[in-house]
Amino acid sequence: MLPEHNRGKLWGRMAAAAIGFLLLAHLVRRAGPSRILEGVMSVGWGLALVIALAGLALAVRTWAWRATILDGGPRPSLGRMFALRLVSEAAGQAGVFGQVFGDAWRVAKLGAELPLASRITSVALDRALYTLSSTIVTIAGVTAVAFLLPLPGRWALIAKIFASVLVFSVCLAVLAVRRRWRLISRPLDALGRIPGAAQWVERTREAVQSVEDRLLDFFHHSPAAFRWSFALQLAAHAGAVFEVYLILRLMGRPAVISSALAIEGLTKLVNVIGMVNPGNAGTYEGGNMLFARLLAMSGTAGLTLALIRRVRALFWAAIGAVCAVMLPGSGRAARKAGQRSNPPEHGHTAVIVAQGIPIDTLMARVGELPLLLRAILGAHKAGARRIVIIASRMVTACLPEELRRTRRVPESVAWCATEEGEIAPVLRGIADGEERIVLIAADRTYQPSLHRRAAEWSGPGALALTTGSQPVGIYAFNTPQAIALLKRCPSGTRSAAQLDGWLKAENGMICEAVAGDQWQTVSSLDDRLLAEQKLDQWLFKSTDGVFARMNRKVSIPISRQLIKYPITPNMVSLFTLGVSFSAGAFFGLGGRGNMLLGALLSVFASILDGSDGEVARLTFQDSAFGCWLETVCDYLYYVFIFAGMMIGLLGRGPIYWTWGALLFVGALASFLTTAMQRRRMAGDRPERYLSLWHAQASRRRSNPFLYLSRHTEFLIKRCCMPYLVLAFALFGATYMAFIGAAVAANIVWPIVLYSYFSFDPARTHHD
Repeated sequence: MLPEHNRGKLWGRMAAAAIGFLLLAHLVRRAGPSRILEGVMSVGWGLALVIALAGLALAVRTWAWRATILDGGPRPSLGRMFALRLVSEAAGQAGVFGQVFGDAWRVAKLGAELPLASRITSVALDRALYTLSSTIVTIAGVTAVAFLLPLPGRWALIAKIFASVLVFSVCLAVLAVRRRWRLISRPLDALGRIPGAAQWVERTREAVQSVEDRLLDFFHHSPAAFRWSFALQLAAHAGAVFEVYLILRLMGRPAVISSALAIEGLTKLVNVIGMVNPGNAGTYEGGNMLFARLLAMSGTAGLTLALIRRVRALFWAAIGAVCAVMLPGSGRAARKAGQRSNPPEHGHTAVIVAQGIPIDTLMARVGELPLLLRAILGAHKAGARRIVIIASRMVTACLPEELRRTRRVPESVAWCATEEGEIAPVLRGIADGEERIVLIAADRTYQPSLHRRAAEWSGPGALALTTGSQPVGIYAFNTPQAIALLKRCPSGTRSAAQLDGWLKAENGMICEAVAGDQWQTVSSLDDRLLAEQKLDQWLFKSTDGVFARMNRKVSIPISRQLIKYPITPNMVSLFTLGVSFSAGAFFGLGGRGNMLLGALLSVFASILDGSDGEVARLTFQDSAFGCWLETVCDYLYYVFIFAGMMIGLLGRGPIYWTWGALLFVGALASFLTTAMQRRRMAGDRPERYLSLWHAQASRRRSNPFLYLSRHTEFLIKRCCMPYLVLAFALFGATYMAFIGAAVAANIVWPIVLYSYFSFDPARTHHD
């Protein structure tokens, strides 16, 4: 039970929100829904530009926040901080308490690698600089109203007085920061002398003084970082001003930058006043109507402007909500990160034997990466905590710097030059101090599973992977007996081939057969061509169906071209998201031609969906954040496509509101039930979920419920569904695809829920 005073506050906020929504409904009714819809439709494709501009402003604010982290250790990635920014902005939609929650979320999820004090300081500084820059924009807006725009006499006088007060306040704040005056804590102490406020002041004094001290220290100890962060905050506000100008222009309204500045500055005042109203519903829209009339525009134009900006805010808030659920670093992901910070259970030392291999072969490019770098990254991905490269003096003198220019070489790499070409003394020296060693020949390419197999080997002796009588070039020494064998490596061993001959003659070597298409020696141009072909084959997944394999025949050549340029997998994911949004926008425009173009773009997005993962696997750039981003983009694909369909079909009648609501409920229930079962069945290996589900469903062949789902689940996959939508669009029957999706979404979640309770989770670990 909540305390009495807390319950009173809760009911007060709910009442404020209800009044705000009623006010919004009244404003819409008074302005005329048809006129508002006409204004929104006049923006058209410009809405995508507005959303993109807002995303850019959020990215700039994230950059400004990153500048406030002055801790000497590694800083969180800009991508992770951007996701946290979106979560914070989504929470801020709920008012002042949402902002407090959002800032607390940023502190908690910023990363354990930063001290707690540094995290708190960075978030507090970011909020303080944002507030200060917002005040300056407000001053500029009020000044524009007072001195640049024609106003009635009384309003002009009030605006000039208010602008003067704000200018004086900012000048006083700047002077106070330079001279370390305490303009916040001193008035707070004075307020504490009032009997009714003493208790509240006592509770907040320490926090206020702490924030004030950090802001002053940041300015005096790191002036360059202070100026840079503050400039970026102002740049983000300039983007908001341009957003207002752009929307007014797209609506066909006469607008100048001064008008946009006035609206944005006054809107920030409304946002402060409306913080007590969760969501600022009604007050935000009403304020924009008032400002539009002050600037000789209609109230309907102001309301339309506010609603378009509200849609933009809700778009990024929805992405922020997805980030809050999917972001790595919380729950299970945080535990996994903690485990990675400790020595891994199968951590080992990888020894790459490059002795006796020409430099041209070591630097031969396969998949746009030098052969030696592929061996390094493959070992690193398999969990090697230390990588030692044994090579001649010429190689160790030339190649380290050349490979470092790629910025892909892990810090754990060490180079070891041989004496007179002998690798035996080096191997014996490494074996004296290590418990788990994997030897890798540097003149070959390997399927990543071979690296993992060697790293996880726990048999009684040393492991040698072979294809017939041919050595693959990977050996595992992960037991004391195997390490003892390596310590006896005879003098005179000068290459991986000689080492293999000696190992075969020794007892205790266990040979494991490997298919020839899982590796390739590279010693000639023909070998390189074979290696490239096998690299393409490794991009196919065992779970790929007919449509997925068809898509890969197009996506792999695209990925092959992308890796020639400095394009990361995350860039590909975001570009694919843009294609998905474009497809949804064309669906939203309605009409057979637009629907068909939307369906074609949907198919293109489905093809590109494989490219981000392919680029990651080709260049060893897969990461937890990349996996998370791809998952978010997959979910947003469905949101864009079906939201666009519903908007485009509303012209046929209001019945599509019902179908849209049914689709939303079914999709949400399917997402939640699938997430529950995936976590229960696959644990930390979510990619195994589908195969495990099929394995258990196939044991219940007599169950018609599971039989039907097992043979039709491919229809809702992203690799197949766009082709179905395209087929319906070709015949002008997109509405049938939309209705079918609504029905299918409400079939999926009962099936998943049934299997959740009927499948045995214990058996999945043995499948």
